[in-house]
Amino acid sequence: MRMLYIVEDRFPPFRADVVELFAKQMPARGHQINWLMQRGSDVSGLSSPTNWLGNTVYLMPRSGQKGLLGRILNNLQSMLGDFMILPLAFRGQYDVIQVRDKFFTCMIAWLAARLTGARFIYWMSYPFSESKLYEAHNGLVPYRHLVWLKGVIIGSLLYRVILPLADHVFVQSERMKEDVAKKGIPSIKMTPVPMGIRTDQVGSAEDAITPNTHAPILLYLGTLIQLRQLEMLVRVLQHVRLRYPGTRLIYVGDGELPSDRQAVEEEASRLGLSAAVTITGFLPMEQAWELVKRADICFSPFYPVPVLLSTSPTKLIEYMAMAKCVIANEHPEQCQIMEASGIGHCIPWGEQFFADEVCNLLDNPERARMMAAKGPKWVQTHRTYDVIADLVELKYQELLR
Repeated sequence: MRMLYIVEDRFPPFRADVVELFAKQMPARGHQINWLMQRGSDVSGLSSPTNWLGNTVYLMPRSGQKGLLGRILNNLQSMLGDFMILPLAFRGQYDVIQVRDKFFTCMIAWLAARLTGARFIYWMSYPFSESKLYEAHNGLVPYRHLVWLKGVIIGSLLYRVILPLADHVFVQSERMKEDVAKKGIPSIKMTPVPMGIRTDQVGSAEDAITPNTHAPILLYLGTLIQLRQLEMLVRVLQHVRLRYPGTRLIYVGDGELPSDRQAVEEEASRLGLSAAVTITGFLPMEQAWELVKRADICFSPFYPVPVLLSTSPTKLIEYMAMAKCVIANEHPEQCQIMEASGIGHCIPWGEQFFADEVCNLLDNPERARMMAAKGPKWVQTHRTYDVIADLVELKYQELLR
């Protein structure tokens, strides 16, 4: 299979499913994947095309301007860069032209696919339209009216034009498949592809540790965007410290906006817990995982709003792969994984529910360790990118018959 893959990510991309599936797994199986994406800020001087992990990448220009003006300029440059798709498609004679999480781009990609006989496939990793509408409605972003307008436009494009035109659609989860089907897209046209982890990153049952009950470390790994309401974990810490006063909380990650991080910091300050709460900011993956390995209990919280119900819980899989004690709230895919693996059970959203579960694990440390030890085997069997790539490759073979 020869594919031209157009992604929203900046070069070089870092998202695991992008890198592992299409830069590593698919080429290793004999498929040729060429890429089109916008330059990242650190590679402005890099020539195009460039070689990345053995793949050819065509780079679109990117403005160095900051703020709202910079975002507008970058969007315009990205739209202009999308016109590279047509000559690339004719030159490359691809079997598949695939677009991930872009919208205007799809019009050109669909045309290029029809003119060259390629399949046009859309990869939907997140409900961006619904997310923008929610953030705008709840005042979670600056320029809320512009964000609302963008949400309306991309929603109309996606559900009325792009997905009906696509030969196939890859979605993030079974719940996303159900949600998109309600918009009128046939279920048979969609394949859920969950998040996973590299095989070499999966530990063993022996990695599970008995939680430290004297100075427990609670940890959250991921983005701090306000949509997720993660300041709630600070209130969880407050409750837990009534029983286990040495407990600390670490957020490994950062927000997309300064206000995201501020929401957590202000809650910690309000409760007098600033000294017990650490926000590391964004860290290299390996460094972040070292902190996870030292943690006693890891959180996988999903604020119960519709826009987050269709996500695939990456951090839960990473925690399980490292044999960590996990606390996760009710969420379609999380509950299925927790039940199937035997590492625990989902709890309702709320600081008291989370705090009670933390104390339950700390009160029964050996039982907590035994549950955590079940994680690596389940991940190895169901959620490594070797396993996921088998599913994805099979679908492409089916589509290209």
